[in-house]
Amino acid sequence: MNKKKILPATLAAILATGVFASGASPVFASQADTNKASMTAQQKKAEESMVKVSEDALISLRDLQSARFAIFNGETQRAQTFVDAAKTRIAVADQEAENYALDVKAPISEDWYVPFDATFSVMDTYKATDAKTKHIASANRHFRRGEQKKALETLKLNNIDVAVSTGLIPVKFARAHIDEASELVRQGKYYEANLELKSVDDAIIVQTFDVDEVPQTRADKHPHMGKKG
Repeated sequence: MNKKKILPATLAAILATGVFASGASPVFASQADTNKASMTAQQKKAEESMVKVSEDALISLRDLQSARFAIFNGETQRAQTFVDAAKTRIAVADQEAENYALDVKAPISEDWYVPFDATFSVMDTYKATDAKTKHIASANRHFRRGEQKKALETLKLNNIDVAVSTGLIPVKFARAHIDEASELVRQGKYYEANLELKSVDDAIIVQTFDVDEVPQTRADKHPHMGKKG
């Protein structure tokens, strides 16, 4: 596969616009008969909110890994700083996790699995032609400019099949174990704290979807749950 790292914004763009939903309603779009301007504003807000949740989850994981590295090196004060930072970020992510968790089959069925990173892939069935190579180059230019929707539209309209692999973190599980790790570090129980943090790393899953079949958010699939915020 020819893979290119992309920002969480690309996954958010797919979910928020429904551009590849084969006639299905956009994931975050209101079912009411709103005008185009209000719909665009709603989609933009949804994208921004999802990106914020994804970034909070991602930064929390980075702080978590820095805390584990500090524990390994005996830098206990740095470990406390990093684990407390992870605790703060995962708490923020948890506030909106219910809204933007993906509806996926996952080991912890009652948790909210939030996407924190994504990898864009050209499918294995891709056959290179001069025309398709030009369209991929055009899509790459859009990606570099942060124009995720235009990039994906370029690929899809020119019959270039793509997939998205995304890392997913169970936010409630992560928050509980990071909170516990923070307290254990404070008590000088560094080995036990590292085990708590390791359990979060171990709970991360990666799932790959055809770009036409990226799952809805749980809040959208189960609208009776409503959305917070």
